[in-house]
Amino acid sequence: MGLKVTHDTIDDVPEGYRELYTEREGKFHLTGVEGVKTQVDIDRIMQAKTHVQEEKKELQTKLDVWGELNHDEVMGKLDRFDELDLAAKGNKEDMDAKLDELTEKRIGSRLAPVERENKRLTTDLAKALETVGILQAAEVKRTIDDSVRKEATKIKVIPEAIDDVIMLANAVFEVTEDGQTLTKENPFGITPGLTAEGFLQDMQEKRPHWWPKSEGSGATGSLGGGSFGKNPWTHDNWNMTEQAKVFRGQGAEIAAKMAKAAGTTVGGQMPPEK
Repeated sequence: MGLKVTHDTIDDVPEGYRELYTEREGKFHLTGVEGVKTQVDIDRIMQAKTHVQEEKKELQTKLDVWGELNHDEVMGKLDRFDELDLAAKGNKEDMDAKLDELTEKRIGSRLAPVERENKRLTTDLAKALETVGILQAAEVKRTIDDSVRKEATKIKVIPEAIDDVIMLANAVFEVTEDGQTLTKENPFGITPGLTAEGFLQDMQEKRPHWWPKSEGSGATGSLGGGSFGKNPWTHDNWNMTEQAKVFRGQGAEIAAKMAKAAGTTVGGQMPPEK
């Protein structure tokens, strides 16, 4: 059963995951996994969006009263208001005496449209960069989800556990500069640098409930025997798919013994060539 983002009580949270939840407004929210968005976050964003739309509608109503007036022409005249007001109040002698003041106002009136445009462009750039960041984060998440989901399906993770697999994967995976999807440094004890395949191999021991229970636990097989004629943990026969079959078919104890006999561990690195 997958984790829920919000629970009414802490008792509803599976015991092993309670430290990942924080009480807020009478409910317990999943906050211990980086990047997870709760319904509260989503509601807040939707409320902000609605508020912006209402403000836009109100602003449009105010602008409608301008009718066919040329906005740039009107703003240009308003920018020169102080200059024109000063000129209307004085004569030639007064104008000569206040030449410096008049010059500053003229410069100000000419710079005002440029400053407004610069402010608009700065705001647009900030919004564009924010959008790019959101899109890049979404693309990284999609890449991780697709890679891990494909491998989970391949090695027969049960459907009920897929959400848990994806949630943990998004907390421990990253997409490197060369496009690889690998585990990163994390607080969950998962080895950095693993591919999706290696990650799920490691999880077979740490999260065995992600896989179906083995049918016929007394099935035949031994270190290198049974249906596994070759030890898939040895250097010459290294095969992670076959390792997964041993783990699922004969259990963690047999898999660990076979890996140890080959000079490595379940989920470990390929042993050196002998």
